[in-house]
Order: sequence, then structure tokens, then C-alpha cells
Amino acid sequence: MNEKQPQFAHLADVPLEIEALLEGPQLRAAEVLALGVGSIVATGRPPGENVQVFAGKALFGSAELSAEGRRLVLHMVHFGGRE
Repeated sequence: MNEKQPQFAHLADVPLEIEALLEGPQLRAAEVLALGVGSIVATGRPPGENVQVFAGKALFGSAELSAEGRRLVLHMVHFGGRE
């Protein structure tokens, strides 16, 4: 919890769904049904590119795509609804 915003302390334990929308390839239904845990779907987005991050369907900020091993991860770079 950010100590600079004590007025939000009562919300610290509220679960939020975090979403980053990445455009990916169009897949046929058979390809989607074949996906499983650990499946890799190419996004076409290179590491270093920024994507918008949403919390509870509201724009939360932006993050930079980064590669860690075989995983594509997000590093938050901006918080707030506007950049």
C-alpha cells in the first residue's frame, strides 16, 4: 500500500481484476480449443512496447512489455487514467 495515500487504506484488501489488452493473431476455433496451460500465443508486440492496463474495467495506467525467459511480463511505468 502506498503510504502517501492513507485515505485509500480501507480499500487495500479489495480484490481487483487487472487486465492488459494485447492484440494477437486471429485463431480458428480448433486452435483455441487446442490451447492449454502453458500454451504460447504470439502477440506480435515486441518487448519494450507500452500497453494500457485496466483495473476493474477502468484505465489504471500503462506498463512496458518485457521478456523474462520465455515469459512476457508487464512492468508498470505509469499510474493514472491519463498519460
